[in-house]
Amino acid sequence: MKSVVLAGLVASFGRYATAQTPSISDFDWTTVEPSTSLNYTACYDSYKCAKLSVPLDWLSSSSTARVTIAITTLPATVAESDPSFGGTIIINPGGPGGSGVQYVLESGKLLQGIADGNKHYEILSFDPRGVGLTEPRADCYNDEFSRAVTNIELRAMGPLDSGLSVVRKQTSLYGAQGRLCEAGPEILAYLSTASVARDMVEIVDKIDELRGGNGTGTPRIQYWGLSYGTVLGNYFASMFPGRVGRMILEGVVDIHDWTAGEWAKNLQDTLKVYAIFWSTCFEAGSKCPLYQANDTSPDDIRRRVEAFLDDLDTSPAQVVLSSSIEEITRADAIFLIFEALYTPLQFFPTAATILSEAMAGNFTTLYAALAFPTPSSSCAATDPQSYTWSSDVLPAIACGDAVSQANLTTAEFLAYLDEQKAIAADFGTYWARVRLNCKGWRVRPPYRFSGPFTTPAADAAGVEGRPAAPLLFLSSLYDPGTPRANAVAMAAEHPGAAVLVQDNAGHGTQAVPGACRDGYVRRYFETGEVPADGTVCEADCRPFQDCPQEARRKRGLYGGGVLEVLGRRRRRPLGVL
Repeated sequence: MKSVVLAGLVASFGRYATAQTPSISDFDWTTVEPSTSLNYTACYDSYKCAKLSVPLDWLSSSSTARVTIAITTLPATVAESDPSFGGTIIINPGGPGGSGVQYVLESGKLLQGIADGNKHYEILSFDPRGVGLTEPRADCYNDEFSRAVTNIELRAMGPLDSGLSVVRKQTSLYGAQGRLCEAGPEILAYLSTASVARDMVEIVDKIDELRGGNGTGTPRIQYWGLSYGTVLGNYFASMFPGRVGRMILEGVVDIHDWTAGEWAKNLQDTLKVYAIFWSTCFEAGSKCPLYQANDTSPDDIRRRVEAFLDDLDTSPAQVVLSSSIEEITRADAIFLIFEALYTPLQFFPTAATILSEAMAGNFTTLYAALAFPTPSSSCAATDPQSYTWSSDVLPAIACGDAVSQANLTTAEFLAYLDEQKAIAADFGTYWARVRLNCKGWRVRPPYRFSGPFTTPAADAAGVEGRPAAPLLFLSSLYDPGTPRANAVAMAAEHPGAAVLVQDNAGHGTQAVPGACRDGYVRRYFETGEVPADGTVCEADCRPFQDCPQEARRKRGLYGGGVLEVLGRRRRRPLGVL
């Protein structure tokens, strides 16, 4: 049995901090007036912000209810009158439920640097319906203490593979959450991906209106979506193919698995990324904190860490704070590793350090990475002071888009759980909670789109009803949440589409420098030309190795410390934030 008294916790964060980018709280959004046009206000020093008012219900011509969408834009590096200005690229971080405002503040300059070449683009993102700064918010609890109690209860029950009683208890709690949300704010019925795709049409039209019309016919989107953002992009392209100018879908979700609500085509490559954690650590030698001088293979490191995990399973670590206590379990360490699999270049070294410290009896940083609710965040102000309701938004979107899982039996779920464990071991147990969450979800959106998910052949001449360029699907070689096979399958359903692969491990490619990838992305946005289908680009960096580009990229990728990023990613399986 291990125990530790946590002292100097705040100081520990500094060791893992990165250079600061703007924080959402740095700007007072109450100074921005909602408008049916894009009326921008200067914000965050070099950005511009707006609140766009759109109908709550796109299917009703009589309803007067509105949604106010928070939009933040990073201007291009050239004036809009400059011949090299390439227009607006709309980006989405996935989630579902990720904040686009936060995404553009943290990653806008990074993505702008990738896309800019002969053309220069402004980068726009927005908080989708119910999310973050967009109003009304999709908050079932509206009380931080009650939300924290639910999260604590779920964790206290243990992982889903702990026994039938745990499955039954979690099923009951998710069912209670479903009933709470059913009686919650009206917006929860209007978060469907179809509604957000229609919102994007409105955004594209308002951008065109702001510029006085482009004189080239129907306004078209330039879009780059990651993870769940590929679901949104696939919906948009399939519903409004004549509104597509350029579209990159990265870290691709299988759209049929999504609409079926099965969550079965996600973890096929997870254990491959897990194996890369050990192999890159071994190759790095003493640069990896988990490496020991007598190690002869990556398996030596893996066996040592997995023995530690087994020890946590039988004898959880005891944590004593100044006024409370906690335990650290195997499931907690598995969570840390799983989150690190999403961004190996940045988080493999962090995870290795945290695990190494924990194996030596110091659980300070592991505890911090788990982002447990604290009295100051849950009790001082019961009304949410920041975006804390992503656990309500996720089922509203994911479960609402999909076929209802209400009739999923316990036996069927247990069979699904076994399948996910067979594919991805402990990570499958963690993943299965999403489908169980959907079993309890009750709100059904009136605006749903179930296909067909396809587009007509592209036409560069801007023919009405056709994309101006084929879709470009982008994937890492091994992705822990959206395997490359999904990109191949989805590309096959859009004529002329191509798959571009970068040979990194992790969720998508954005977090990994790659000059080859950058070149294809720039060419695509400029000309609409896709690379030969299946083209593989070499990544410029590997985990645990020196990467000069990475020092610069961190300033545009993570606004806070990596522990902060790990904490806020916890409940968004298909996103970067």
